[in-house]
Amino acid sequence: MKQVTLNIPEDQFLFFMQLVRSLNFVQVADPKKLEDTLTPAQRETWQAIKAGFEEMNEVEKGQRQARPIQALFDELGV
Repeated sequence: MKQVTLNIPEDQFLFFMQLVRSLNFVQVADPKKLEDTLTPAQRETWQAIKAGFEEMNEVEKGQRQARPIQALFDELGV
């Protein structure tokens, strides 16, 4: 069996998934199950990355205020 990774526009994702699932020869991996295969350290890193992207999206939408880069540097001791 071959495996394919695709990037689908967000607004077309549901349609695409319905189409793919209608094909009897295609197996679709459940993203939640993929997260379940991570080690605890990998899961912690993945959760931090997801939280960072969610925070970035909130900043872009104006729902959260970004902090100045100098504050990050100060926190890191740079």
